[in-house]
Amino acid sequence: MAAFTLVETIISLSVSLLAIFLLTGFLSNRRKEGSVSQRTDHFQLVAAIACLQSDQLNLEYRKSEGGQILFYSPEKQMDYSLKVSGDRLVMFGKREGYMPLLFNLDSGKLSFCAPYLKMDLILNGVKYHEKIAFRSAESEE
Repeated sequence: MAAFTLVETIISLSVSLLAIFLLTGFLSNRRKEGSVSQRTDHFQLVAAIACLQSDQLNLEYRKSEGGQILFYSPEKQMDYSLKVSGDRLVMFGKREGYMPLLFNLDSGKLSFCAPYLKMDLILNGVKYHEKIAFRSAESEE
């Protein structure tokens, strides 16, 4: 018997189809994982911006120094600083701890050019450029 029988041919085609289905399913899941990660990063960025613009803090720009941006909250009567610390964007309160706003930063740069806070961030390999408007705190000294 030199030729394949009909049963052997059907079995080999079934195994080949099964391998193709498994491969396409794997590739489809890999693509979905990437898009979910980007959506999570974007949501994290939107939440950080919402925190900075919240009415509860009502932040006003004070000055930039040493790689950090200083703000004043008339609502809380407290100073805050914003800076990139390692792989996080963190907001520090003068008398109260700190709050991480973003995680998994590849790199980040903060600058202020009145009236905008400019954030150039790279989250998991994706670049984000954001500008947020702030009022300047009046000099109290």
